[in-house]
Amino acid sequence: MELSVNLSPTVSRYMQSNARYRWILGPFGSGKSVGSQLEIPRRAAQQRGSPLDGRRKSRIAVVRNTMPQLRDTTMKTWFSWFPNGSLGEYHGLTKTYHIKKDEMDCEVIFRALDDEKDVSNLLSLELTGAYLNEFRDIRREIVEGIDGRLGRHPRMVDGGPTWIGMWGDSNMPDEGSYWHNMLEGLDPEDGKTPKPNGWEKFVQPAAMIRNVDGTFIDNPLAENLANLPGGYYRALITNKTEDYIRTYVLCEYGQSRGGKPVHPMFNRAMHIAKGALVPSKENLLLIAADFGLTPAMVLKQQDAFGRVLTFDSITTEGMGIERAIETRLLPLLRNKYNECQDIMVTGDPTGDTGSQADETSCADIFRRYKRKGLGKVKLAWSNSPVHRQGATDHFLSMLVDRGMPAYQIDPCCIELIAALSGHFRFKKFKDGRPSTEVEKNDASHIGDANSYADMYYERGGRRKAELKERNLQPQQPPQPSPYNTPRT
Repeated sequence: MELSVNLSPTVSRYMQSNARYRWILGPFGSGKSVGSQLEIPRRAAQQRGSPLDGRRKSRIAVVRNTMPQLRDTTMKTWFSWFPNGSLGEYHGLTKTYHIKKDEMDCEVIFRALDDEKDVSNLLSLELTGAYLNEFRDIRREIVEGIDGRLGRHPRMVDGGPTWIGMWGDSNMPDEGSYWHNMLEGLDPEDGKTPKPNGWEKFVQPAAMIRNVDGTFIDNPLAENLANLPGGYYRALITNKTEDYIRTYVLCEYGQSRGGKPVHPMFNRAMHIAKGALVPSKENLLLIAADFGLTPAMVLKQQDAFGRVLTFDSITTEGMGIERAIETRLLPLLRNKYNECQDIMVTGDPTGDTGSQADETSCADIFRRYKRKGLGKVKLAWSNSPVHRQGATDHFLSMLVDRGMPAYQIDPCCIELIAALSGHFRFKKFKDGRPSTEVEKNDASHIGDANSYADMYYERGGRRKAELKERNLQPQQPPQPSPYNTPRT
């Protein structure tokens, strides 16, 4: 069997992967579903022949969230490529398309997840592989149940499966969801702890590019444009919500279903660095902290272009600031920032308030580590939410020389990126109205710590630090010459 199809670069890489779990994400109309469905006969043709009769046997489940979606979208795409009687015969009673061509013997079983009976039937199948169409709508327990059925067909007496796997296509899921956590290699329980899982993610280019002023232009790298009418995406974004545009056009994770993000201008494509950021040993290293029993810290510098660079973020739970310094911050400084000679600590100004037990403040605790470089402490000039949030937004909205974003975050700052992507958010009233009060959650601590650092840079702290490093002093106003002073 030969399939001659021109596939986009991302779809091609996705199909060539042999990972057990692989997922492609992209905007509307990007051709990802076609590539996913072409994988079925392609993988079936690669199955080894049975030692009993030479047949290449396989069984693939095609899964969609509801029967109307399965019938009106998934199956319609399948039959547009493989009409009944062309590659195989469709049996409506069992919703099975049976491919019998050359040596191929592949059962393509279409299943919806409308009720518990559908789920029970799906999870009783013995499968070679499974294709999940619009996978973000499929629940975790279904995914894990399907995973347990893979590799069960053909049986070993028939030679066993040549390849086992689960794959799927979707628009972008919501930030903090099960799918987001798994695709990002995070523990699905807490959404923070890195936990490798063998999943491969393929993200197509965004269909449009957002300018700093909020307008959009077509992305010349967008895929499948030849098969779409002119102006398709510009019409698609008209009168749409921000979350709709992010999810279906810009290939960004959808906002969490909580309240409005504190920093809606944060753009993952623009503000997350393409590779690891390297700290400079000449520039001041700023450590900003939010205190309490869940202390959080960020480590930043500002470069010669004026860009605020965030290298690392630290989040903790159930420990005081001293333990966080000992177990999290100092090892990081030794391993990554050993050459940085000038370090300053900033953070919540309430950190100058002593505890009720011994009047030792959080700032004092940092000063105890003066010999480790943490003796210079200058806490933020205000803890007003308006000042904190405004400082970060100031840099998020800026471009510097050569059109570079003024704000860059290292990809390793998983907790901070999740916070800025929507987890750091305002509360919602019970009736759905937005509140101006920030919701206290896991993301609020790292979000606040990050804002305190940005407040320092917004007030020109970097310039003063650079002058000190170079043993320079700010220019003093000229003193009057005694020779020009009138006599009295």
